[in-house]
Amino acid sequence: MDPALFAALAEPNRVRIVELLNAAPRPVGEIATALGLRQPQTTKHLQALQRAGLVVMEPLGQRRIYALRRGPLRELRQWLAGFEADHPSESVLAEYRVAIAAEPLSAHEFHRTLSAPPATVWEWWTSPDLARRWWHPAHFEVADCVLRPVVGGALSIVLREGDGALYSSAGRYLEVVPPERLRFELSPLDGNGIPLFRADHLLELTSVTGGTRVDLRIDVSDPTPGSEPAMAGIRFGWNQLLDTLAHVINSATS
Repeated sequence: MDPALFAALAEPNRVRIVELLNAAPRPVGEIATALGLRQPQTTKHLQALQRAGLVVMEPLGQRRIYALRRGPLRELRQWLAGFEADHPSESVLAEYRVAIAAEPLSAHEFHRTLSAPPATVWEWWTSPDLARRWWHPAHFEVADCVLRPVVGGALSIVLREGDGALYSSAGRYLEVVPPERLRFELSPLDGNGIPLFRADHLLELTSVTGGTRVDLRIDVSDPTPGSEPAMAGIRFGWNQLLDTLAHVINSATS
């Protein structure tokens, strides 16, 4: 879309001229009278609209009649139509604001059914290469991933946002029973590498007809001052993560 179109319509009197010409072509004197402007001022506005391609001047003898060019306005309407549908992330942001204002939850539960056997799903949770493909919410990517799925083994995820900002989480494995049960701590870190809160994750994989039932419980404790936004984001973030996991697994098995 040509920015000159927006510049031309940014002046209120020019918008009024477009509205007048929408009803019918008019001479400059009639437009000036309707706007309560002097004719030279009106002419300048018409010239700006003409340069933007919104109006055309037709000489009729000694009269100059200005008419609307509707093509650019139709293009503008088509361009604006691309903004009609809400983006899913916008509703998530609205819910996130409400969650921040509410009392933080100390426990979260998530459930999914994936179209792969437990052993395969286990690999997606414990292989760094596979985890990079899903362990990030929308608008992020995994910048670094360390997974050592043994009791006491390190677990860390570094996410990179579109502007390059990095967000780190770290913890350790507490229980490892392949391919059925995985318990680990994974807490977001502040700028000094201090956990914002403690997050205990319990993952259970159960074989069901057609795939695997995934049950994830996250217990949150020991929040630090200012950790409310991060705590409020747990439900939204993990729902996105698990949806992405389901998508990549379904794509890999289809």
